[in-house]
Amino acid sequence: MKLAGVIMALSAALCTDAPADASVLNLFALNGRQNLMDEEHFGIVSGIATVGVNHRRLGSVGGFWSPPYVASNLLIEPRINDKPIPVSDYSWLPYSVSEHGTAEGLEFACTITLVDRIRGGLISIAVTNPTDKTVSVPFTVAVSGGLDQTSVWEFGRPESKGDALAHDGIALTVRFDAESPATLDMAPGATRTLYAVFAAGTDSEAAAACAELLRDPAGAVAATRSVWEKRADDLFARLPRLESDNASLVAWYNRSLVHLLMNRWDLPGFVLTPYYSTGSVKGGCVCDYLWNFGEVWEVLPLYDPAAMRAHIAQFLRGDITQHFAFNPVTGEAFGPWYPVNQEKIIGLIYYYVKVTGDAAFLAEKVGDKTVLDWTVSNALHGDDVNKPVDLIDYGPSNSHLELRRGLPYNHVMPDLNGRRVMNYLRAAELCDVAGKPMPVLRERAADLAKVMKKELWDADLRWFRFRNEKGDPDTRYTVQLFKLFNSPVLEAEEEAGLLSHLNEKEFLSEYGLHSLAKQDPAYDPADIDNGGPGICTGFVPQIMERLYNCGQSGMADNILKRVLWWGDRLPYWGDSIVADKQDYRHDTPLQCTIDGMCGAQMVIFGLFGVAPQFDGTVSVAPHLPPFSRRMALRGLMLRGKTMDIELEGQRFKIQAENETQEGDIGQRITVR
Repeated sequence: MKLAGVIMALSAALCTDAPADASVLNLFALNGRQNLMDEEHFGIVSGIATVGVNHRRLGSVGGFWSPPYVASNLLIEPRINDKPIPVSDYSWLPYSVSEHGTAEGLEFACTITLVDRIRGGLISIAVTNPTDKTVSVPFTVAVSGGLDQTSVWEFGRPESKGDALAHDGIALTVRFDAESPATLDMAPGATRTLYAVFAAGTDSEAAAACAELLRDPAGAVAATRSVWEKRADDLFARLPRLESDNASLVAWYNRSLVHLLMNRWDLPGFVLTPYYSTGSVKGGCVCDYLWNFGEVWEVLPLYDPAAMRAHIAQFLRGDITQHFAFNPVTGEAFGPWYPVNQEKIIGLIYYYVKVTGDAAFLAEKVGDKTVLDWTVSNALHGDDVNKPVDLIDYGPSNSHLELRRGLPYNHVMPDLNGRRVMNYLRAAELCDVAGKPMPVLRERAADLAKVMKKELWDADLRWFRFRNEKGDPDTRYTVQLFKLFNSPVLEAEEEAGLLSHLNEKEFLSEYGLHSLAKQDPAYDPADIDNGGPGICTGFVPQIMERLYNCGQSGMADNILKRVLWWGDRLPYWGDSIVADKQDYRHDTPLQCTIDGMCGAQMVIFGLFGVAPQFDGTVSVAPHLPPFSRRMALRGLMLRGKTMDIELEGQRFKIQAENETQEGDIGQRITVR
């Protein structure tokens, strides 16, 4: 497609900043002056499409993805004198980016919006001449790229080939109301608004969508904002709002919640509707990985229990002893087995039932087994109940940490064997709830915890060792061991031992937690997620939650204070964030990860100590960190109860329905 022209539709000028109103949606806005994210990873979503936004060039769209359509090399870019218009400031919302810029004496206010219900969007540019002279300059919009279709949506971004945006009955259509080239003739003080619209689909679908947008582009922008305001309102109608005198803590909580909006797809043709993807922005990781989806086991059943139930069933339909993900288009499982699969699926089922009270789910058939049967079989995966419990050798795969320096962590791994203890115990509780008790599960949990200490604990190192390919003890100082906090695997000696390693010389830096201790010989400065100066995003709140719940709130506070910058400097969180400086992992397509929700999950179930019980009660034991004098969780709806939890000083108060209970911080109160 050749250079195209401009639309000369009169409209009010658009403001580049998020509107200064009371909309809940604005809690998710990010000012561009704070943004750390490169253009390569920066984008917006609609629930049926996603585009990249080149935030240094005004109005510049880079790449389009809407399964099955992909135009990864799409460029739509307004230009003055055939040059991009530089952006001076901008603001981001999940579905829209608004920008300011100046060129040739003219001022530009631009908004890029992905429109609701349409596989496309529009670029709106308000142009003002603030001078006392007439300005006349060439204005064009460059359009290039190629459109393809694919049913493969896995880890990497799907890529299109060629340079045809229309072929074989499909099209990504870009429309204006004037032909290129065009000249902007702006009298002194004059203002005009220009529109470019784009849409993908079959030839007729794309043309019809563009025609619809051009009929009332300003109305489409307003209607889309209204839809997103309702989505934000709905989010906080289902999940509690955090209040605190520490604004960064609130921003961190709200930024975590944005991943619920960003990773939700309502797309015809997907096997699940709604569908929550592992990733979203610019088409990266639109599939579902169990190792990511399984991280949000407590917060998702609060927000969307029906969808969580459907996703659990979809994972069970695939063989999670062989695969780690499923394709949202076909539903087919793919990829290798990851040894964390069993912990994740058991945890998803366990917390779904515990948070919702829906014990009937355990009797539902998925394939040839009930959900309860699947739970038990996964708890016993790799085990033989006819023999004494023993440690599992997970083999030579480097998949658990994917360390890069030839010094692996594999075979008999303590964190994975330790998680088996909780797998047994959670499965045992679910068996009790279903009226089908299996005492052997608790017996094996207790026995395995003893075997762990006897065979893998090193009292001198104050650390669990692993056994390598030769069966010899070896040591890898991985953050994964901290996931054993708040588990029966740790007695006082082991808990104190592991805690002693959370220090500045080993795992802590000014801006967070390292995935591998700095003194470990496998430490790699380039390996952000599992072997170096950063960590997988969901791990940090998961570890904090465990620390709060096992009584180690001081260390949890210490870590939380270091990572509060996440909420202020990134629009959404990718799969890993750096700890020794304010930065994120750049070499991954997973730049908006579903387990970003673990932050809010930690606040509710860790910092506020909310614990639903199978008998329908909810116990609460909140903690007030030293960097906040007052804090409240409002509108928490759990097990048929709606409650507010307020903390100030050394006291806290729970208002549930018409009953108020008060206590000292450190005390646990049960709401019946």
